[in-house]
Amino acid sequence: MRFPIVRATLLFAAVILGGLLLFFFDLYEVGNTSFNTVLLLAFLLLKAAYFVRALLGWIRKSVVSAYHLTYMTGFFVVHVLLLVLSFGIDYYCLHRISPASFALPDGQASGWAQLLTFIYFSLGKFTTAGGGELHPATAVAQCCAMAEMALSYFTTVLVIANVGYLQALFRGKADEQPPT
Repeated sequence: MRFPIVRATLLFAAVILGGLLLFFFDLYEVGNTSFNTVLLLAFLLLKAAYFVRALLGWIRKSVVSAYHLTYMTGFFVVHVLLLVLSFGIDYYCLHRISPASFALPDGQASGWAQLLTFIYFSLGKFTTAGGGELHPATAVAQCCAMAEMALSYFTTVLVIANVGYLQALFRGKADEQPPT
């Protein structure tokens, strides 16, 4: 594809659409609750691995490609936005599969309002700002929230903050000492 950032965005979108498939599994009662929950967790782990691989792959390509280097900030923005959206959809699907998974604030009757609430929750988890009016109430929901927090830490602290060091590492010229 001529524009790698468009390709990356489309691949991320495909991963997110896979999460929406779980919503339809639950909506049309394709599997039982346990099956859908296990499927959601498996998909979440695969998605997390894909996001990490895509992020490190873009940094690796930025070493040899002027295009990847030029659009690295745009890729990071797309990466973070789609990560937040993806986890928000996962939380919503988990709530649809098992309504006891999250303690929602009162008055959340509409599906769109719930989806927006879960995207808000996801953004709060990613930025560590919180969102105390909504919290995971089951072990599965807590594991999903912890996965997002670990992925956000990896993305922001370990990768974005150390892009220069990672580029040098991929170039093969990394110093023996860690970055300062």
